Amino acid sequence: MNYIFERQNADGGYTFCRWTESNAQDTFYALNILDILGVQPININKTLNFLKSLQHEDGRFDSVKVAYYVIKSLLKFGEEPLKPPKGLVEYLPDLLRSLESPFIDVEALSEVESIYLLVDLCTALNMRVDSERIIEAILRIKNDDGSFGSTKRSRMASTFYALVTLKALNYNVSGLASTLKWIRQHERTEGGFTHTPEAAPTYLEDTYFGIKSLEILSERIMHPKETLMFIARFQNPNGGFRRSIFLGISDFESTYQALSSIKTLLSPLGLWWL
Repeated sequence: MNYIFERQNADGGYTFCRWTESNAQDTFYALNILDILGVQPININKTLNFLKSLQHEDGRFDSVKVAYYVIKSLLKFGEEPLKPPKGLVEYLPDLLRSLESPFIDVEALSEVESIYLLVDLCTALNMRVDSERIIEAILRIKNDDGSFGSTKRSRMASTFYALVTLKALNYNVSGLASTLKWIRQHERTEGGFTHTPEAAPTYLEDTYFGIKSLEILSERIMHPKETLMFIARFQNPNGGFRRSIFLGISDFESTYQALSSIKTLLSPLGLWWL
């Protein structure tokens, strides 16, 4: 909790790295981390005003991600953007074309992530999207082994975002037996998930996406105790969690992934923070 509060700036926004400018992503994750912990944010009015300031005069945002982080954070507190959001659905054609593009954005973890963010955001705003077109596009990137996405990216991430998007569009994901089998092949008896079956678990996001994918499929993890202990190994002395099991600084996204995973693992046991 202190790890989060100590990284709030005077404008009410947050940044995982001290003495840098507030940004939409870190503010979104900070608010969601505090929500998981059952802690009320401080200076919330300043935070909401900071988020509202990230919308342009014409109602647009810098990207789908910024729009998502801002609007979803505002809605959590019963607030809305200063102006009706514009241009959101206009992103969809380019995002769908990028699914099968040979050109890879090295900074993007998954080619499906922005599509999910757009679908989830439009649903929250009661904006219509072409569900059938999106479903067809996502199913076209399903691989023979049941996974989704390009081998040049994190298929664990792409499989999660494909599943969560399909479910949001009311597609029956329970019929994706080969996808469930593929996810299970990446689950380790010593705890955690890997990006390839032969590799040792290294990055927190693989475990987060594995746990959340099983949750979407209404499946339970096979080794919850071992996975809880595995996740604990990512925590730094400052209370935050890092991405790599070996070393690294804490960041808000990894901390959110860790806490969200722990919550999912403890929930079937009727437990929460002990």
